[in-house]
Amino acid sequence: MNPLLRPETYAAVRKPLLEAETLPPACYYDPEFYRREVERIFTAGWVMVGRADQIPAKGDYLTVDYAAVRLVVVRDLTGRVRAFANTCRHRGARLLEGRGNCRSIVCPYHSWTYSLDGALKGAAGMEEVVGFRKEEYGLAEARLDTWGGFLFVSVAADGPSLADWLGELPGKLAMYRLEDMVATRRERFDVACNWKVWVENFMEGYHIPTVHRATISKHKAVNVPLDTVRGEYEMIRELHDGTLALLDDAPGFPPIPTLAGEEGRGSRFILIYPATMLAICVDTMWSFECHPLGPERTEVVLTSCFPRTSVERPDFAQIAPNYYRRQDMVVREDNEISEKQQRGLAGMFARPGRLSPKERIVHKLDNWVLDRVLDAAPRAAPGAA
Repeated sequence: MNPLLRPETYAAVRKPLLEAETLPPACYYDPEFYRREVERIFTAGWVMVGRADQIPAKGDYLTVDYAAVRLVVVRDLTGRVRAFANTCRHRGARLLEGRGNCRSIVCPYHSWTYSLDGALKGAAGMEEVVGFRKEEYGLAEARLDTWGGFLFVSVAADGPSLADWLGELPGKLAMYRLEDMVATRRERFDVACNWKVWVENFMEGYHIPTVHRATISKHKAVNVPLDTVRGEYEMIRELHDGTLALLDDAPGFPPIPTLAGEEGRGSRFILIYPATMLAICVDTMWSFECHPLGPERTEVVLTSCFPRTSVERPDFAQIAPNYYRRQDMVVREDNEISEKQQRGLAGMFARPGRLSPKERIVHKLDNWVLDRVLDAAPRAAPGAA
C-alpha cells in the first residue's frame, strides 16, 4: 500500500500546531494521493465556480474545469442558473468553451442539440437506431446553489447542502452585502503547482515580508483571534484602519455603505474548503478559485468585485485600475513563489518541515485534507489550532 495513504505516516502532522510537521512533500505531487483528493474532496463537496452576475442574461454561459469535472454553467430560458456536464451524450465531445451566449447547446462534432434545460432536442442521423429515445440522453446535471452572488456546484448526487457546508459564514459576512456586489473582471492563471501549495500560501502571512516586500509588506495590521467556526471554512481577520486593497496611497472608493462599528473595520481573508478564497476589505472584495487540473497544475481564477454604488460612480473606470494593479502584482508574486515551492518539493532531498504560529491555517487545511483522503484517519489532536 502507498505509504501516503497510511494514517500512521502523518503522526507528526496530527500534532498541535507548534509541535507539528508539514505534509510529506510527495503529498503535493503523488498521483495516487491526488486521485484520492479528486474522489473524496473535489467530487464530494462544494466548489465555487464564479458569480451569477457574470451570466446575467438568458442563454449566458461559462465553462469550468476542475479535477475530473467539466461543466457548463448556463442561465436557462426561465432565468434559472444550472450546471451541466460539458460532454456530449453521443461520443463525449466537449460542447462549449469559455464564456458566451447561446439559445441551445450544439455539439461541434455531430450536431446533437440540447436545450438550455439539458434535454436532447435534436440528433439527426439517429432515426434508424433501434431503441434510441432522445429523452434518455439529456446532459448530466450537477447540483448548483448560490450564496452572496457566488455560484457553487457539487457533482455528488447527495451530501450536505450548500447552507450546511457554509455554516455560520453567511451570517458573519452579512454586513458586506456580497450579493449586491458587481463582478467587474475575471482573470485566469495557469500555475505549475499543486492546489494545496497555492491555497496554503494565500492563507498565511509568514511569507509576506519576503515574497511581497515590493508590494504589500508595508501594510500593518493586527491579527484578531477568532472563535471556533461552524462550517467548512476558515477566517483570518486583520484589524487596521483604511483599506489593504490599494498600493502607495492610490485613490480609492469610499467604504461599503452597510459597514458600521468595530465589526466593519479591517479586512477578512477566508478559505471556503477546499479551495475557494475571499479577500474582503472595507471598500472591495476579490476572490480566488483554485481548480486542480493535475497533481502539479492549478488554474487560479481571480474575480474582482465592488459595491454597486462604486461601479455606478462616474469615476469608476479611472479608480478601479488602482485596485487591479494591486491584485495583479500580488497574484503574480504568489504564482511565482508557488511554482518555486513546487519545484523544490519535487527534489529528492525535500523533507517535512515545521510550522510557525502564522501558519495556523496551513496546519488546519492539511489536517482537513487528511481527514478525507485517508481511511479511518484519526482526527487532528485537540489544541491543533
